[in-house]
Amino acid sequence: MIWKLIFSGVGGQGVISAGILLSEAAVIHENRFAVQSQSYGAEMRGGLSRADVTISDDPVIYPKVDQAHVLLCLHRKGLGAHLAALRPGGILITDRDEAPVTARVDCRQYEVPIITTCREELGSPRSANICLLGVLSAVTGVVAADSLGLAIDVRFGAKSAAARDTNRRALALGLDMGAGIRSEASAAGESDRRGRHATSARM
Repeated sequence: MIWKLIFSGVGGQGVISAGILLSEAAVIHENRFAVQSQSYGAEMRGGLSRADVTISDDPVIYPKVDQAHVLLCLHRKGLGAHLAALRPGGILITDRDEAPVTARVDCRQYEVPIITTCREELGSPRSANICLLGVLSAVTGVVAADSLGLAIDVRFGAKSAAARDTNRRALALGLDMGAGIRSEASAAGESDRRGRHATSARM
């Protein structure tokens, strides 16, 4: 199986770090293949930022993502720039407040209050990228939650226990929100909808 994902947002939101962490979780803790590439504007903050991640059971030849199975957006700039790269029937995960979707799209769409929840529960939106990974794991299962947790321990544990614990909490928040929206979608019968919840992603 192969997953092609695009993380998008603006500088300072950590979307590239999220792509790297997801790749590390797949390669180091699940013994799979992954390739990550990135692009960003010249601005330190506020410029368009993007990370492409391909995860596969077999070696990955091409690092860029042209037709994504999953598009994740933390800012409306990223949504506007990369929505066309999401394949029909894919999965769109956006921040409810920072990247609202106003047009009908042929995908399964989830708007989640990621940044607001991090601000309220953690006191800062800085870990919104990690929370986003939790939502991704719960909704798609692209990597296991335990693998992401181990990757967080490796990356942040060397810096400080506080950073590790904060990011672990952010991951747990995302997992809870992702599990909740999956349950709601199943109860509503998302396969019968069009536009906001359309067909399943084609793998």
